[in-house]
Amino acid sequence: MRIRNKVLLTMSVPVGLLIVQVMTVNHFVRELQAAVSFIGSAHAVIEADFVAEEMVARLRAQARQLPSRAVAAAPASAEERAAQRETWDRLDASVALITASGATKAAVPQAMAGLTEALAGARARYAEAERLAVDGAADLTTLIGPAIAAERALGDLGTALTRTTVELRRELRNAVERERAIHDRPVIAGVAIGGAAVLLLLAFTWFFVDRYLVRRLMALSGSMKAIAGGNLRVPLPPAAGADEVADMARALTVFRDTAVEVADQNLRERQVVLDTIDYGVLILDAGLGVVMHNRAFRDLWMVPEAMVRPGLAMADLLEILRRRGVYNVRDGEWRSYVDARIAAIRAGSGPPAEWRWPDGRVLQYEIVALPDGGRMLTYFDLTELKRVEAELRLAKEQAELASRAKSDFLASMSHELRTPLNAIIGITEMLVEDAESDGDTHLEEPLGRVLKAGKLLLQLINEVLDLAKIEAGKLELQPEEFDLRALVDEVVETAEPLADRRRNRIRLDADPGLGQAQTDPMRLRQILLNLLSNACKFTENGEVTVTARRHGDRLVLAVADTGIGIEPDQLPQLFQEFHQAGAAKHRKYGGTGLGLAISRRLVGLMGGDITAASEIGKGSVFTVTLPDRAPVTAAAA
Repeated sequence: MRIRNKVLLTMSVPVGLLIVQVMTVNHFVRELQAAVSFIGSAHAVIEADFVAEEMVARLRAQARQLPSRAVAAAPASAEERAAQRETWDRLDASVALITASGATKAAVPQAMAGLTEALAGARARYAEAERLAVDGAADLTTLIGPAIAAERALGDLGTALTRTTVELRRELRNAVERERAIHDRPVIAGVAIGGAAVLLLLAFTWFFVDRYLVRRLMALSGSMKAIAGGNLRVPLPPAAGADEVADMARALTVFRDTAVEVADQNLRERQVVLDTIDYGVLILDAGLGVVMHNRAFRDLWMVPEAMVRPGLAMADLLEILRRRGVYNVRDGEWRSYVDARIAAIRAGSGPPAEWRWPDGRVLQYEIVALPDGGRMLTYFDLTELKRVEAELRLAKEQAELASRAKSDFLASMSHELRTPLNAIIGITEMLVEDAESDGDTHLEEPLGRVLKAGKLLLQLINEVLDLAKIEAGKLELQPEEFDLRALVDEVVETAEPLADRRRNRIRLDADPGLGQAQTDPMRLRQILLNLLSNACKFTENGEVTVTARRHGDRLVLAVADTGIGIEPDQLPQLFQEFHQAGAAKHRKYGGTGLGLAISRRLVGLMGGDITAASEIGKGSVFTVTLPDRAPVTAAAA
């Protein structure tokens, strides 16, 4: 039999008793409600009657005073008239409440019409007497009759109210006695019938619901919670029987078996993926028990697969690894070491940390918190990477030593080369002068070429020497205070011959208040001449503009030309040593490729910066920004 049929059959008796209880209690409750309602309504009517009788007494007194006040010519004041209207309003309201009350309709229905007629008659006679008193034309004899009639009408109204109250009080006493008589009947009936129903329900709950349903459902609920928590191997309650609980148990068994099969399949697939990873992975559950690991983890720790079984506690795994010689921890410190490792794993994610083993290997160890509360531990073997890093570090140090040796060599060789080259240039200049004075014109051309080549070679050696000094940190600035406008004018004047060679015009745009600057004037002149030389070299039949501005404590010097421009992909390498921007066809302009590199190094030593902007076919702009007071000593490049 299905559970529903069993429950309906067993519940029919207590449900029938409950229906009888409800009907019986409802009957007594309706009677009790009627009595209570009458008592409440009667109390309200009695209170209204008291108020009405008080108003009638007050109006009767006023009616008796009407003749004397009319004779004395003392009409009522505004306050007295307002009080009189309020008295009549309260009387009307009280009589209306009495006649409209359910208690009056039930106890003394004949009084309602009499009260209404008595009130209307009293109001009419009082109004007539009050009108004659206010008119002033009537004599005392004429006024006394209406006043007495009004007073009697009010007396009749009071008598009617009294009769109504008397009758109502008698009915009220009867209602109170009836309410007391039936007051406890609903409770007695409810307790008697309800007690029997409750006893039957308790018996049903004990013998059927608890022992037959609840225990089986609780067993099913416990199994479901365990499965939802991830324990797919939990035992299930018996599925015997033909009711719904047995059907649920069978359905849960099918679901559990399917979930176990899917979980096993997913585990196998995840294991295959993990085994393809070349670094160690260990996955723990929320209780820090082993869930799975990969082949790289076993190879890294040199443990067989059987020793790292699923469900193994992390503390036990640490003990296994300790016995294999992984940890170099003394016995007295082992317990605290394990506690610290477990606490760190429970804390969750953290930055990767390096771990050196006793055998010299280096691991990178990281903890990753998983969404289900578990942890994933990853282990990267950095031994080979550390070896390569050490080799690279050694190679870098050797390269830096070689670079410093190269710089020292260049500085030394540049000094050694300049001495004989100065002699060659000097002797060649003397030979050129002698040839001119002796008229040996056939010697002027070859001697001029030798002199030009010597000067170019000397310029190259000077540039190499400057670069070597900067790289070796031996170049020192010689700052002094000077007039910036005078220096700019001098540089422009010096560059005029360079511009004339290619038919260019130099234009100066300088602030009138440039003022004084304190830096190395020789090096600043070298920078500006270098920029002007390049501008004149790569411009033909054009214009070169020199701009000088002061912005607070910063100096801004710019050299712009209308030359061939620089390709965008060449701008990032523009200030590198021995670099010449542009394609091979632009190399016809010559140059060593050191000028801009040295200029940028010098500007940096002065605490400033140099930038370049260009557009092919429209020219270039080089901007130097410097503090008006430069540092004294250069730092090594």
